[in-house]
This record gives sequence, C-alpha cells and structure tokens, in this order.
Amino acid sequence: MKQIKLKKYIICLVLAIVSASAFASEIWVSPTGKDSNPGTEALPMQSIQQALLKARELRSDKAASTNDGIQIILKAGEYQLQEPILLEPEDSNTSIRAAKDAKVTISGGQHVTGWQQVGKSIYKAQLDRDTKLRTLFVNGKRMRMAGTDIPVNGLGDWGTFNIKGDEDWAFGAGSAIDGIKFASTDIQPYQNPEDLELVQFNVWTEKILCARDMAQLGDTTVIQLQQPYGAIATTMAWAGKINYDKTFVVRNAYELLDSPGEFYFNRKSKTLYYYSNGADLATAEVIAPTAEGLVHIKGESTEKRVHDIRFEGITFSYDHWPLMDVAGSHGFAGIQSLGLAVKYIPGGNWHETEYNSTDVPRGAIQVENAEGIEFIGNRFEHISSGIAINLVNDVQNSRVEGNYFNDLLGNAVNLGHPQHYKIGDGDIYAKGVEGLCEGNRVANNYLRNVSLDFRQLEGITSFFVANTEIVHNDIDGTPYGAIVCGWWWGNSGIPASTLAKNNTISFNKAGNTHKVLDDGGIIYLLGEQPGTVVEGNYLYNGPRCIYPDDGSAYLTITGNVVDNDSYKWMWLHLWTKRCHDITARNNYVKNNLLMDNGTNDKIDDTHNFRDEKWSDEAQKMIDFAGIESKYKAIIPESEPAKISIHPNGFKERDVFH
Repeated sequence: MKQIKLKKYIICLVLAIVSASAFASEIWVSPTGKDSNPGTEALPMQSIQQALLKARELRSDKAASTNDGIQIILKAGEYQLQEPILLEPEDSNTSIRAAKDAKVTISGGQHVTGWQQVGKSIYKAQLDRDTKLRTLFVNGKRMRMAGTDIPVNGLGDWGTFNIKGDEDWAFGAGSAIDGIKFASTDIQPYQNPEDLELVQFNVWTEKILCARDMAQLGDTTVIQLQQPYGAIATTMAWAGKINYDKTFVVRNAYELLDSPGEFYFNRKSKTLYYYSNGADLATAEVIAPTAEGLVHIKGESTEKRVHDIRFEGITFSYDHWPLMDVAGSHGFAGIQSLGLAVKYIPGGNWHETEYNSTDVPRGAIQVENAEGIEFIGNRFEHISSGIAINLVNDVQNSRVEGNYFNDLLGNAVNLGHPQHYKIGDGDIYAKGVEGLCEGNRVANNYLRNVSLDFRQLEGITSFFVANTEIVHNDIDGTPYGAIVCGWWWGNSGIPASTLAKNNTISFNKAGNTHKVLDDGGIIYLLGEQPGTVVEGNYLYNGPRCIYPDDGSAYLTITGNVVDNDSYKWMWLHLWTKRCHDITARNNYVKNNLLMDNGTNDKIDDTHNFRDEKWSDEAQKMIDFAGIESKYKAIIPESEPAKISIHPNGFKERDVFH
C-alpha cells in the first residue's frame, strides 16, 4: 500500500513539474479572456501587454523553467490597441504567435458607429480624438481624404519665414516662403484650414505640405504653411524643390467632400463625415486608425539589445501616422526614397550635413537596438504608417520572411538609416541612430498595393547596411521602384562611406514599377558596396531596370533576366564616370539597351532575346525567382484588386510631368 501511495505521489509530482514547465513557457491570450486569469489555454488572459508583464514575472521566478523562452499564444479575434505594444530587453526570448488555424488581428483602429444621414449621400458620426484623421476604412476598403478631383494650379509663393539659425531644427540662418497662392476661383478659404494638405510631385520626389491658415487677398487665396516644416520642405535643392506655379492636389477639407468614398474629420467638433459609396452604414464596419504604431521593439543601446523576439501568423492592421513632426508642425518632404528632410539647411544641400538633416518615417513595427527579431508568416494590411516594418537602428541578425503586404500607404520593409553614413568616433546623431543594421534577411515576402500615398518610397528599402539579404520577394505595381540598397552620391562633395558591404539582392521577382514617379530603377543601388551581388532576379516592365546611381561601385550583377516590352527602357544604367568597378556578366535581356558611362566597368556575356523565346537557362532563372515553395501559400489565387486613394488614380504621372 505504501509503495502504491509513493508511486502515485511520484506521478503527481512529475505531472506537477511538467504542468509548471508548460505554464512557464506558454501564456494564452484571448480577446474574450480576463487579465486576472492565469493565462492557460482554458483560462486565457485578455491583452498582449498584460501577457508580456506575466512573462516578466515568470522570468523572475527562479523555479519557473523558461530556458526555451516564453510563448504568448493568441486565440482567434481582434486585439485592439490604443498605443503600440512595447518590448524591451526584459522581454527578450519571447514568441508571440497565433494559435493553430486561428485568425488573429492586432488592430490600432477604433470602430465608428452611430451614423446619421445629413445629406443625400453624406453621413456623420461622433469620433473622440484630437488628431487629424488621414485614413478611414469602410468594410475593409480604404477611403480617401476629401480633395480636389482635378489638381489645382499654384500662382507662386507668398510671404517670408525667417530662421535665426540657432533653432534645433536648423543648420544655419536664412529665410523661406510662408505660403502658396491660388486663384480664388479655384480655392476659397475653408472652415478648418489647419487640416488642409497640399500634395505635389517633382520627378522622383513627393511633398505633402500641411497648412496652418488661409486668407483671401483680392482674387487670390493664400494657403499659409505650418512652420517650421514648411520652411524645411520648400528650401530643398535638386528635385526636392517645390514648383509653386504648377499643380497641387488639395485635400482634407469639408468643403471638398463631394465624391463617393471621401471623408473628412472635424477635430473641433469631433465629427466624422463620410460620403457614402453605397455601403449601409447601419451595418457597415467603419474603422478609424488610432494607435500611432502597432509594435515597438526597443533596446537600450548597442550593448543592451532586445533579443530573440518572434511574431508569427498574425494580421497587423489599422495604425495611424500623422506625418513627420518638427516642433509641432507636420509634413512629408521627400529627398529620395525613404529619406525625408527634417532640418532647415541654407541652400538646401543635405549632403553637407552628412545626412544628419535626414530622417525616415516611423514604422507600424519599429525596431531599434535589437538582435534575432523575426516576423514570419504574418499579414500586413490597411497600414497607414510610412513603413510597415522598420528595422531602423542597430538591428542585427533578424528576419522578415514569408509575409503578405497589401494596402500600405508606405513601403513594406526598411533596413537602416541615412545617418549611418558615419558610425563611431563618439558621434551620436540627431535621432540617436548609432548602430549599423547588418546580418538581416528580408525574403519570400509578397508585396502589392504599397506606397499608396507616400509614392516616392520603393517596396523594400535599405540604406547603409552590411551582410544583408533581400531575396526571393515578389513585388508588383509600385508607384516608384521595387528595391533599393544604399545611400550617398558620388557628386555629394563628401567621401564615400565605408560601412555598406557584402549585401545580396537576389532571386526577386519585381516589375510594373514607376506607375507615378520617374527616374530610379526596379532595383536601385547607391554608394560603394564592396562584395555586393545582384543575382538571379526576374525584372519586367520598368525603366532603368538595374540602376547603380552616381557613386555606386564594387558591385557584381549576374544571372538576371530582364523582360521589357518597351525598347526605350534600359536594362542597365551606368550614367556617370563615378559609377565604377562594376561587373555585369551573363545576364539575359529582351533588348540589350544599356548605358555605360562608368569607369573600369566590365559588361560581358549579355544574352539578347529581342524577338526570341527565352533559353532554357533563362527560363529556369525566371521560374526560380520570386517566392520559394515553402512560402507559396501566401500568394493569393488571384491578384489583389488595385487600390487608389486619389481621384486620378495613377494618372498623376501625366498630370505632374
């Protein structure tokens, strides 16, 4: 009898140990759970934030077995956020994943109900927020800010804004314009001018200027700009210039609410107006993005990183981004790609600042001072930030793989920062950007309908990075380019950075690019990057398909297949003698149109198939490019519907050039 009791005791003890171990390594969460629950599968917690705090408690418990990390498992449903989920070094070694076969959404949106009809097709509802609303979704479809159906001609600049030079957003003293004039027959002063935005393109750049006021002066209407961002945006050099006499899209005013699918939010009365596109608002799901970002993974320094965090099987949606913020003023002043101006420079030459006047947008997922971060098999839809996943500073050995990106105002993935031109020597730059991003992999991702509003952004971007892989991605239909790697120009007047090296841009499938903006390439490269390889990509229907720009060097371009229907478009573009020591060998093209004005370049064994079927070798490369078989399930059965948030769709290229 004693032996039986002892045996039962041992069994119970073993089961208790196993149970404790399982409890320590798993925390279950459900939108219908309670945060007072223990976090078991049967009694899940409710919020991811509280689950992370629970995980910290388990780690502090010496008896708990957390050697294999802690899994936070999400049951099906929508997890609504008011602010981003924050993961710090204390949260390292954590996996956050959807339960098997569960549809899980992490949402930064607020559901809007209580609609009342106030006109034939216009409805209103109360919305408790103080910030501008830049995006709205009705039954899962993105609507657009109320705006001009046809771009409006400017009539020149107005007024002067003076800069003393000692402001923290200035690199010296000077002056800038304070407003832009329009014909009063085109634009009248609106009720809430501080909500207004002006949009203009110039070749490869985009500007979004925010207004602070409006005034009617005789037969002209002046839109006064928010300062100091207006001064920063209107004093840029080269294609960063504003053309005050050319056309602008004017948007975000109640007076412009005149077309189905448009909305306007009055911050003063907290009233949201929507011009219905036929949806029954009594039953429609209407979501206004609220949370400024969805996830923030933030280490403390290059010595104390967050490490080993994994997100898997989750849909991320409905974040809010109020544009770049400088001293309380907002806007989007594009230099090129993701590089945006954030400081005033007399003369506008940002190279002279060693790019310390340049910043990038905040991501819906923001990652800094981190290592071993993974986003695997997730969906990013209805994203309104400038970047979906931003591996911006000191991110090492991390992976973004097998994800689906569709319906993004900005781009899908960014690596690094333009301020990484120089690292070390005791320099900590304007944004604390002190650590190179290296050893990262962006692979097997599917991108459609990206950069819908911030159209100068490529699908995947990277700045000064090392040992980086951008491989096997599928990108189609971008307003500008598909992939960019590098920064710094040969004519910049400052020495080349020595940090970028050993990068791989290979086996991607990308095309139908440059729908809105010009210049750039399907794959665009910048700067000296020793050991960098561009190999095995299948590129189609885009001007200057592979474009190593001014100062690019030490690249190997091999085994790519370039399929262009137009005989006007170049497969390779080396336009200046400062493009040097570049080898292009054994590439397959539909026409051998290229430019090589570079120095010490070698272009050998180019196979031309102008009017012929691809060879077996070329076809094998085409078939191998794009998403690998392990991740093919993320490719939908049919192409996602094209999305445009502008009345003119993709006609802007004709209008603005």
